[in-house]
Amino acid sequence: MWYLVGDIGGTNLRLAAMGSTGAVLRRSEHSTEGQTTLPDACAALCAEMGSPPDGMVVAVAGVVVDDQVRMTNANRTISRGDLARACKIARSDVLLLNDFEAAAWSLATLDAAKVTFLQGGPAPQPGARVIIGPGTGLGVGSLVWQGTRPTAVPGEGGHLRLTPHSAEEVAYFEALIALWPEVQMGEALAVEAEAILSGTGMPHWYRAIANVRGEAARLDGAAAIFAAAKAKEDMSASCAVALMAQYLGGVAGDLGLILGARGGVFVTGGVAQQNAWIFDDAFLAAFNAGGRHSKWREALPLGLCNDPDFGLLGARNCLFVHQDRSLPD
Repeated sequence: MWYLVGDIGGTNLRLAAMGSTGAVLRRSEHSTEGQTTLPDACAALCAEMGSPPDGMVVAVAGVVVDDQVRMTNANRTISRGDLARACKIARSDVLLLNDFEAAAWSLATLDAAKVTFLQGGPAPQPGARVIIGPGTGLGVGSLVWQGTRPTAVPGEGGHLRLTPHSAEEVAYFEALIALWPEVQMGEALAVEAEAILSGTGMPHWYRAIANVRGEAARLDGAAAIFAAAKAKEDMSASCAVALMAQYLGGVAGDLGLILGARGGVFVTGGVAQQNAWIFDDAFLAAFNAGGRHSKWREALPLGLCNDPDFGLLGARNCLFVHQDRSLPD
């Protein structure tokens, strides 16, 4: 008996074969925009295992509608039918999840040893949990309990609105909208959060700030911008990353307040895991800036989840709960 789980983001296509106890038996990893399609990768893994899986859950960075998902930040469409045919199993044995629905499922078996706590401690707390992840895009998910049964709540929190926090930032937002008009929210001076809080958005945000400051935008790609900001080699990069971290802290704190996340707020994703240095005192101050509810926010556990397999583990947890199996310890 084995299960196939997948975590398909804008950059990486990750698959794993898991045994009946939830342990990883085999892995497969490809570029999302590479030549290997998801059905082909699944078929290849099934061939390696020598049999069809006994169940399958795939988490995808996009909105699941009518048993298929169009990826938000990649030119791919994935359907349950295609995956079932590739793996030679019934369509009913395939589940499709939003990637941060799976991320939320991972919180049901959170390994505190793989979390760096910025506030609060590793002891599990009762109550809802929130996970937010700046990566290729910005993902948001939450986990709640119905009695003793965990349930993930999917959503598109990465596309909530951001507005300037100071007069200085007004010009930055105007420049960002001019460079990337489709991220504007209505007619207001507001953009979707992913336009700033993601690896895809960071180059646009950096160029907007450089244009306003009258500086050359000499850096290409989010990785170069974060590296220059860390080394303090480019003032526009430093400004872009500092503001991004403060906005991220504020959004994470807002979500914790909205969901009543006494169980904790967790940050993860490629950008976060590769740039842990941005989670400084300014980030924490933004997280806890809640006006009359600042003390409430200060009571929320806040951690950086360092486990790169959170999506695969979440897909596994969802499958086990769906099959009424006990979750792994």
